[in-house]
Amino acid sequence: MKTLQPLRGFRDIYPKEKGVQRFIYETVQKVADELGYESYDGPVVEPMDLYINKTSEELLNRQTFQIKDKKDQTLVLRPEMTPTLARMIATKAGELTLPLKLFNFGLRFRYEAPQKGRSREFNQADFDILGGEQLITDAEILKTLVELFLSLGSTQRDFKILISSRDLLNKILIREGLSEKTIPSLLKIIDDVDKISDKELDSRLNKLGLTKEDYSRIISSKIKPKDSEYFDKLLDLLGQYGIRDFIDINLSVVRGLDYYTDLVFEVKDLGEIKRSLGGGGRYKNLVSEYNSKVNVSGVGFAVSDVMIEEFLREKNLLPEISTKKTQVLVTVFPDLLNESVNAVKKLRENDISSELYLESDKKLDKQLKYADKNKIPYVLLIGNEEKEKNVVKLKNMKERTEETLTLNEVVKKLS
Repeated sequence: MKTLQPLRGFRDIYPKEKGVQRFIYETVQKVADELGYESYDGPVVEPMDLYINKTSEELLNRQTFQIKDKKDQTLVLRPEMTPTLARMIATKAGELTLPLKLFNFGLRFRYEAPQKGRSREFNQADFDILGGEQLITDAEILKTLVELFLSLGSTQRDFKILISSRDLLNKILIREGLSEKTIPSLLKIIDDVDKISDKELDSRLNKLGLTKEDYSRIISSKIKPKDSEYFDKLLDLLGQYGIRDFIDINLSVVRGLDYYTDLVFEVKDLGEIKRSLGGGGRYKNLVSEYNSKVNVSGVGFAVSDVMIEEFLREKNLLPEISTKKTQVLVTVFPDLLNESVNAVKKLRENDISSELYLESDKKLDKQLKYADKNKIPYVLLIGNEEKEKNVVKLKNMKERTEETLTLNEVVKKLS
């Protein structure tokens, strides 16, 4: 083995890092549960055909990990979840009760340049609503996104959700004189503008017969009253939800995935992070691409654990995380192993998370330091004196207090 390091863009996740990941997962799962989403999952490997003409060409051709099976079929490590979900809905649409609110948290893979807040292997939380009335479901998905970031401990000072509409933007661009053939290429430029140099921007605009002045004029186009009827209704409903102040309209938001049709949105940090924290949109036709007999519209968003972690660190919002869930450490001393084993057995039988110190020749100080380092709140001590009196000492590590109790009294206190 030439190196002990993982592949570039992949992660060794030690207990400390896993504790952060677990905190993020438990937070998003709690939001999913509270807002009525059901969990689902799908294969981590999909055939290439699943994505052809259903996702962005750049994502498929430049950012996917592709492998060949024994039949020479091209397989893809899933870069996103929405095509898998759409296929699943198309397969069993007649057996499912719509509308559906669905949640997934799992591995995704993208072959892109690793950097802060971005890796080639990451976990992503996807929230989707299939079916239902567009106005209500759009409002509900935006409420979910706001609730997620609030549950992570952030406030209105920390983030903003920018919303736009692919359909509305298409109408505005046609009104500005662009041909329908040119629009997809311009939308791609708008989505990439923060990632490319001025020189590349000029080059790509020139290929469309546009100048920077044209571009500036187009993206600063104002929404006319007849265009904004849907937005007016949506913003009114978001006001009823109590989240209107978290939302701004910004027509430069287009999102890069080709299947978005109407509402698109992304979360922006109001601090130092320049990239989007996550986002999504409405996809009207994706499910019918897999089954023409099924006409189900959906709306959803995704956020990655890597991006959330960067956001939490930038805002100093990560709580003190214990990598152990142990409630009690039971000490072990020479000739008292049986007593310690009986004690830990009794605690576990009563559903009290506990562990035995695994070396009997270590002094008490060493065992207490182990509990401190691992943030174990209680230590149960059994020495010769305690054995003779048939009691134990229970030490509260946070308050640095100690009391002498019977083992039954410890169980009653900690249950």
